[in-house]
Amino acid sequence: IEILKKDRRKVNFYEVENTRLKRLLDITEKRYANKITARVLINSYKEKNSSFFIDVGKSSGVKLNDIVFNEFGMIGRITELGRYSSKVLTIYDQSSVIPVFSVNSKKSFFLEGDKDKLKLKHIENIFSLKHDEIILTTDAAGYFKDGITIGRIKKTLNSVYVQPFAKNSDSIYVSVLIYDFEKRFDN
Repeated sequence: IEILKKDRRKVNFYEVENTRLKRLLDITEKRYANKITARVLINSYKEKNSSFFIDVGKSSGVKLNDIVFNEFGMIGRITELGRYSSKVLTIYDQSSVIPVFSVNSKKSFFLEGDKDKLKLKHIENIFSLKHDEIILTTDAAGYFKDGITIGRIKKTLNSVYVQPFAKNSDSIYVSVLIYDFEKRFDN
């Protein structure tokens, strides 16, 4: 009975992992975008949610600032490249700044990492945003693909922030969106 229980736990683990991989692969690719799946190699624990490493690099076509995401949404961007591996700066890091767009309020602004949430930057009247509205990436900065989910607006009596959907502890596998702006505008 114990052996069967152990085998069942293993099967359950593989079913969950298989479901996550299927979600990662469910993005429509276009001629100017390519998505590759990567495995998380090393989590850097010196600062919680700061960065981690993945097993794809220059040899796979990865470039600096390519977006990294899991089945929940954007988790970071490539900040260092090796031949076969890359370092990912998570959206939670204080040096991470992302151009975004609010779906309901139709406002553009930036998000900055702040440990377990994201601070709003360069927006007038933060309280005009709607509680729980979804925030997406925008291509305003010139190197992010637009339309990738980031999180939801959370409002308290004194503050407004974004609670991200994705965490680097969510997945063993992530996807990298290799996006070529020049090819996008070629006809």
